[in-house]
Amino acid sequence: MTPHAVTTEYTALAIRLADFPSLQNLPADLQDRLIRALQWVQVPRDALLFAAGDVCQGFPLLVAGEVQVMRSTPDGHEIELYRVRPGESCIVSTSCLLGETFYPARGQALSGVELAVLPHDLFDALIARHAPFRRYVFGRFAERLAQMMQRVEEVAFRSLTRRIAALLLSTPEDYLAITHEKLAAQIGASREAVSRALKKLEDAGCIMLTRGRIETADRARLQAEA
Repeated sequence: MTPHAVTTEYTALAIRLADFPSLQNLPADLQDRLIRALQWVQVPRDALLFAAGDVCQGFPLLVAGEVQVMRSTPDGHEIELYRVRPGESCIVSTSCLLGETFYPARGQALSGVELAVLPHDLFDALIARHAPFRRYVFGRFAERLAQMMQRVEEVAFRSLTRRIAALLLSTPEDYLAITHEKLAAQIGASREAVSRALKKLEDAGCIMLTRGRIETADRARLQAEA
């Protein structure tokens, strides 16, 4: 077999991994290892994929669904670090594999999820030998790190009311179906503080609050708050 010969099995696998072009055109021996070692996992909505303190078993390749990565604070609150969608990478998993450390956060399925898992030894081999995959892993790591730094800046320097207003304006609909508790975790604040900020926006005529739903009442006023 030539260095980049393509088998029928590899072609079929490449189609399933279409969101990960960095795994195309692998050398023949890595193609074979990928076919033999890749582990496919399906989990239902709300299932826990990993918890803080778990050992990372491999590098996840999300092909369907959405995963939320959360971290708990010492006082019992939770903050969303980021979400993973098909084609994206989980930098918590990356850092655990590269540093051989335990998970510092938990990952939960926001919908039905399908993913493929690269075993640790194959992940190491791809990093070492296949430049496109190496660029993908570290490029995504850098992008996600920049996003998280921006998130820290928002939490530290932007008022809670402004952050909520900006989030509402970013949604394609004129409403957000979410509880105060889940909104608090998403933007990194306590539920009590979020409820106060939402009441302030409602009193200003920017939004209307109903059970599990926040509706935009006056987009111009909301824009001014943001």
